Amino acid sequence: ETGLPGANNTVFISHGDCYDDAKKLADMVTAEFGITDILIDYVGPVIGAHSGPGTLAIFFMATER
Repeated sequence: ETGLPGANNTVFISHGDCYDDAKKLADMVTAEFGITDILIDYVGPVIGAHSGPGTLAIFFMATER
């Protein structure tokens, strides 16, 4: 609801050693919102130490916080 409109936005997906799940999430974002600029990478070591394997996080620009 708060995502900026348009398919020219960048979405960031971070994962905890579950690239296949992150890719599936990216495919869902593309199918639902038409966004194709999606960057996938690992969570950092500090977040990973607290969240563990299987973590997925999605980041995007929004109209409000």
